[in-house]
Amino acid sequence: MKKEATALTILTIISSILIPITSTIFNANQLPSEVMRLPHDLVSLGLVSNQIVTGFLTGIVFALIGWALYYKPLRKVYFFILYVFTLFLIAVEVFCIANFGLTISLPMTSIMADTNNTTEIAGFFETYFTFKTAIFVILLCLTGWALWHYGEKIFDHLSKNKKIYISILVVLAIISLVGTHKIGGLTASTPFYKTIYCAKYWLKTSNTLNKMSSDKTNRVEITKNNSDTPFIIFIIGESESRHFMGMYNPKYDSTPLCNKLIESGNMFAFTDTISMKSSTAQVMTPLLSFMDNSTETKDLTKYDPLVDVFTKAGYQAFWISNHEKITKDLSYATFMSSRCDYSTFTSRSAGNTEHVSWLTTKDEVIFKPLDEYIKNQVPQKDKNLFVMQIMGSHIRYHDRYPESFNHFKAADIKEDNFKDSQKALLAEYLNTVYYTDYFINEIISKFKDKDAILFYVSDHGEEMWQAGFQGHGPTNVSKYMVDIPFLIWTSDTYKEKRPDNIQRIKEAINKPFMTDNLAQVMLDLANIETKQYDPTKSVVNPSYIIKDRVINGIKYEDLKK
Repeated sequence: MKKEATALTILTIISSILIPITSTIFNANQLPSEVMRLPHDLVSLGLVSNQIVTGFLTGIVFALIGWALYYKPLRKVYFFILYVFTLFLIAVEVFCIANFGLTISLPMTSIMADTNNTTEIAGFFETYFTFKTAIFVILLCLTGWALWHYGEKIFDHLSKNKKIYISILVVLAIISLVGTHKIGGLTASTPFYKTIYCAKYWLKTSNTLNKMSSDKTNRVEITKNNSDTPFIIFIIGESESRHFMGMYNPKYDSTPLCNKLIESGNMFAFTDTISMKSSTAQVMTPLLSFMDNSTETKDLTKYDPLVDVFTKAGYQAFWISNHEKITKDLSYATFMSSRCDYSTFTSRSAGNTEHVSWLTTKDEVIFKPLDEYIKNQVPQKDKNLFVMQIMGSHIRYHDRYPESFNHFKAADIKEDNFKDSQKALLAEYLNTVYYTDYFINEIISKFKDKDAILFYVSDHGEEMWQAGFQGHGPTNVSKYMVDIPFLIWTSDTYKEKRPDNIQRIKEAINKPFMTDNLAQVMLDLANIETKQYDPTKSVVNPSYIIKDRVINGIKYEDLKK
């Protein structure tokens, strides 16, 4: 077993020093603050030393476990599986660092939770798996093969020179203690350990959501209920940046229909709204509950689900989503759909098994179930809440709109420093914005003759190279990844009945706001109060207090521009 144990130990050491090596090769500038590039001072030298020592100790533990297995064939299987799995995790971490400046971590697993059907996975790799990444992964695999093949010779070499290598390890341990005051820790751990750590977290989250889903009790405590708006519509967009919406940036006429609604005085576009995070999985819980940036905790049960508030206040709740229906154990959004009286998932994805996995639906598929709900279920109650989640501007932009909405071409892009390929991709992105403009207008047309209010926000934004990156991710955040549209539309009937609300909306459109408190705004305008309602967090309330907006510990004003 000398060969296998040696190869596994060395591979584990390699995996532990992956971060500084890869971040240097791929120029990942904004890794977590605890992680540095290749050493340039005592602290960073201590960090790298800590990673090497931690990798060695982890490898030794793996080897001892293998040697402890009594049955020899089982021992061989153990080493081989663990070796291949470690090699795979190294490749994953290289990919993550190269594209997001992000190690295997809870934020990274949130991206995986956000990319969970065949279409989205294909789009994800099409966007981020570069030639440079592929070459690095191939070299990594060749290294893995060489270590496994020559493991016994390496063991013999190490045995002959063990005094030298033990001395090196002792020196590294001393440097680690001087530079970081510790040996070990999560940031210095191997990809294998970080994967186990993340798995434990998601199992705990799964257990919590499972318990919440099985408990149908509505525990919301209403303290005031003067709600009288028959129709409240909440549309959750996807990856839409206000920087490419004509209503915010006249450079591209991408929102002609919403522009007309703004001119009519029925729609209000908030100019300084940002998302709490820059990935869907991280955003959905605060967006659909009363968790916010100042009270965020892992205990989801402490916060009232938004749907529960409205159903307790007498509303009939509908959920229509063009996202996949993944297990409610891992998705707060899917859990929220289970709290509604009626729910429909239109996405033809692997997570929605009654459809064919490779088909891609456009957001207009939502119209049919919406029309059926309006015709058949709405008459049953006087008050109705509709929540819709659309694909919007999700990656693989060209899949998000019909050919008839192929309005923008590469030649229309007014960015002189862009390559032709970048112009083509930006044109596709603008077409998604153009199509979402149509979608919102069509939804509004179904309620314009009713007493209704509509809220629209995107879950997060999308950077299109303004700060050197394309897409979005939970770390290495730029302002373009969180700058989002926030729209409120009101019907003529709503405006006539509630002029005070309209005035409050008008006075709030230029105030800084973060969508983790959108639930507060919705309750405020619906005239509902609960024990978790706080008027100082509602941007349309006279008591609203402007506070610092912080993303991943960084003030919004200090994000990359």
